[in-house]
Amino acid sequence: QHPDSPGFTKAYKYFYASSKNFDLLRYDMVLLWKAEALIELGRQDDALALINEIRTRAKNSINLLRYSNGDYVSNYFMDIYQPTVNCTWTQDFARNALRWEGRLEFGTECWRFFDLVRWGIAAETINDYFEVEKNRHEYLNDARFTKNKDEYMPIPEQQIDFSEGLYTQNYGW
Repeated sequence: QHPDSPGFTKAYKYFYASSKNFDLLRYDMVLLWKAEALIELGRQDDALALINEIRTRAKNSINLLRYSNGDYVSNYFMDIYQPTVNCTWTQDFARNALRWEGRLEFGTECWRFFDLVRWGIAAETINDYFEVEKNRHEYLNDARFTKNKDEYMPIPEQQIDFSEGLYTQNYGW
């Protein structure tokens, strides 16, 4: 927000800005969104090329570590999906493949939670994680994701008050 704009207040004493661009979305994210829409429309064959485009880029990355003999350091094989060769490309398989690609592609980019919520599997997935990890980390013993509550954040009380009755608190908060 520019300091001369009407919305700028003295509460924000310092103005921080940068002329550097930063990525909000990556092309791979857009491809997976399109693939997801196609799969949900029953057009998983059209989604196959999009998912394979991402797998091919990852497979051919110049950043993959190799031994001096040229073999990959990783102990797994990554290939494109080839229906009738290495998979049965049904709608369910395509949906799971898409979810797996998203998990790999955006694993450290904070998007997974929102994907799990959108797919309606947040409670199941996160509680399964807690069940395994509580054996390793005592602080997770009482951890529990509550469906229809934890998908949402509480609305700040100050905003509810400011709305003069227009807003109501999210369920469970």
